[in-house]
Amino acid sequence: KPFWLKAACSGSREPPWAVKIRTAPPHPPRVAQVIAMVLASAASAAAAATGGTGLSLFGYNRENFLYDRKMRQETEYQLMRFRIQQAELWREDVKDIIGLTSVKMDTYLIVNAVQLGFCVMAFCEGRLAAGTPQWLIGCHTLCLGGAFMYLLMSVWLSMHASVTAKAYEVRLLTQHVRLPVPTWAQLEGARTYGSGFEKVNARQMFRVPFVQGTQETVLKASQPLVPWHDA
Repeated sequence: KPFWLKAACSGSREPPWAVKIRTAPPHPPRVAQVIAMVLASAASAAAAATGGTGLSLFGYNRENFLYDRKMRQETEYQLMRFRIQQAELWREDVKDIIGLTSVKMDTYLIVNAVQLGFCVMAFCEGRLAAGTPQWLIGCHTLCLGGAFMYLLMSVWLSMHASVTAKAYEVRLLTQHVRLPVPTWAQLEGARTYGSGFEKVNARQMFRVPFVQGTQETVLKASQPLVPWHDA
């Protein structure tokens, strides 16, 4: 029968065109499953977001750690170069100071050698006139002999001083003022392995920038306090 005829026969007061839409009540187990699926999806999304954030923080802090280690290594190497340059300046100072003595002795040597030649010429050709008293001849000979011995000793001592200064310069440069060439242990101690990041504190690995402060602050906060009697 048509729906309007059924409505008329049933004695309903509603108009025949008013159709009631009835919905079946939800099934309780189905609602629980839906809620569980929603919660599981939310938990998975939260876990994924937390994991992604932690991974980003880990990568950021690890990159900062490697950058700081690289800058420290370059600083250590630069300090080594500064020490070598400083030692080179010291070596140049030693050479200049001792070279001054050598130059002075060489100058004295030339002048005294010329004067020594004059004394020899006076001995050979500087004869006194005939009839000169004996005491004057003796004084003349004594003066020439004293001057000759003095100039001869000055020449010998200047040569000895020049050789001694050069020997002392060699001793200083080879035993005391050596270039501080770094050893393999020093070069190895200046470098840092990437695995060194695994030994830092977990708070430093997952430090949140601008929230937990700098690395130095986190490091100081993570270190235990030392009693005053142990310090």
